[in-house]
Amino acid sequence: MLKKAEKLSSSLDRWLARAGAMVLFATMIIAVVNMILRPFGYPVTGSFELMGLGCAVTAALGLALAQEYKSHISVDILFNHLPGGLRAVLRAAGSLACCLLFSAAAWRLFQMGMTQLETGEVSETLRIAFYPVIWVVAAGFAALSLRLALEALTAFRRDSR
Repeated sequence: MLKKAEKLSSSLDRWLARAGAMVLFATMIIAVVNMILRPFGYPVTGSFELMGLGCAVTAALGLALAQEYKSHISVDILFNHLPGGLRAVLRAAGSLACCLLFSAAAWRLFQMGMTQLETGEVSETLRIAFYPVIWVVAAGFAALSLRLALEALTAFRRDSR
């Protein structure tokens, strides 16, 4: 059961990262086109808005895959010298604490998106609704939470050796 959940989470992580890569590519195109056209007096209207929203989406959608591959900074000089059992408990506790934090953030972002939908708030220049972007960021946090929960469950298997 746990293996199937890991496989499903891994597929989800990759799918979200690919979507984030496409958003990053579109954001880069907007930035480059804006830089080329601006000197000629034809800036891309709302380019800073689009780049800001694109960067938020790109970062959020890459979180789970980065966690899966441990593509983050980790200082574990002392941690590796602890006994395997203690290491497993600490790793599981850390993953669980992070899971709870990002789950709460995902839930709060979902609620914020609902509020934005109800109030009809839009961006200043392009009048783009904020709630879909907020929900995508929440989805990225939820995927990260799932990855962290699975890591907490598998911590004992890896460290007990």
